[in-house]
Amino acid sequence: MKKDKKSILDHWNEKNVESMYDKNLLNAEIDLIKKHIQPNSKILDAGCGEGEGTYVYSSIKGVEIHAVDFSDTRLKKASRRLKGRKNVTLKKIDFLNKYELDKDYDIIISQRFIINIPEWQLQKQVLLGFMNMLKTGGQLIMLEGSKNGANDLNEFRKAYGLEPIPIQWHNYFLSDNELINFMKKNKFKLINANGLGAYFLLTRGVRPIFDKKLNWDCNFNKIASNEKLADFLKIGAQCSRLKLWIFQK
Repeated sequence: MKKDKKSILDHWNEKNVESMYDKNLLNAEIDLIKKHIQPNSKILDAGCGEGEGTYVYSSIKGVEIHAVDFSDTRLKKASRRLKGRKNVTLKKIDFLNKYELDKDYDIIISQRFIINIPEWQLQKQVLLGFMNMLKTGGQLIMLEGSKNGANDLNEFRKAYGLEPIPIQWHNYFLSDNELINFMKKNKFKLINANGLGAYFLLTRGVRPIFDKKLNWDCNFNKIASNEKLADFLKIGAQCSRLKLWIFQK
């Protein structure tokens, strides 16, 4: 499959495609991000998709959210989900073309959005745009694919004779060091780094050793998503295909 903006947009405009089929993972992502959102924040939800995260974040007291995406299909789904949420404004935006958004956001959320931009050079272009839209002291909350985390998980799988999990054709995962060095060079401070390593290790590493049948909604996965279990295992970002990075301007 050709990896370019048009092919990726066509993919997300397919009505039957969902941004995340593993709903236990999706809820864990949203919970992790929500912890870092302060009341009364002005938020840009970049690449809001179907609006699952937007819906939860909009329930935080006093927040105002601009939720944007480049896919008409995703925005229609988000519009249905967010109906009646007067503190949310939806807008179609392509961050690789000229766009107009505010310059005074307290928080920008990028939840599995940057990885849908097909190369690092273009990802950096979008990140620079984010930097210009944040207030001084504002935060960029990124929950994005990590090459390092994906490699760690695949090394675990290899030890138990499991095939590596490939990165989806429409995704381009980030190198941890490249991202951190780029943000530091542009005077953004890394204030938090975390992940969902326990969930990934249990559901993509341990469970397949004993049961190779794919079932995102199985009871094992529900238990694995328990936050108290993650705290007990203390795995953090290791083996986490998706990592949380929070940078401050």
